[in-house]
Amino acid sequence: MTDAGQHVSPPDSKDLRASAQGWHGLQLAVLGFVGLCGVLRDGPAQAPRSVQIAAAFLALSALAVACLSAFLIGRAAWPLYGPRTASQPPDPRRGSRDLRAGIALTFTAVALLALSTTVSWWPEAKDAAAGAGEAGGAAVVSVSTAAGTVCGTLGEGSDGFLTIRVDDRDLPVPLDEVVALRPATSCD
Repeated sequence: MTDAGQHVSPPDSKDLRASAQGWHGLQLAVLGFVGLCGVLRDGPAQAPRSVQIAAAFLALSALAVACLSAFLIGRAAWPLYGPRTASQPPDPRRGSRDLRAGIALTFTAVALLALSTTVSWWPEAKDAAAGAGEAGGAAVVSVSTAAGTVCGTLGEGSDGFLTIRVDDRDLPVPLDEVVALRPATSCD
């Protein structure tokens, strides 16, 4: 706290520049990360078109905000001197404002990127006929043991057992007896 009559001195220019230079390295890493994440996709998009457009807008916004914050932090780290102010030292208050704004924008860019990537968690659209199987969407499997083969849907198993639902009854199969487990389209 300062008294009403006490003057607050501006931050030391060398310390401010050193801090800004450290943040600038981190900022360039964030900028590269935003750029890289904006172009990476792991397969065909499953989200509706409007959600994809919103994600693209958020990714581009994150890139723009990261560029602006890199500029502000760079200006605080390496102040430019104009022809008229070459003999005057840079104003440390301006550098301090630029550094604070750049740090806040860095976190904003990361948050925008996080919002943009939520599209990758959109649930997959499944074809109702393709994976429905016999039990209205349950996975149909064929389980082979030394005693024979059984076909049905996977049920909830217990320790050491695989439960196969066959004709509305649960059949526990010991895991150490399972020779093969294959997905099946139907049990005929």
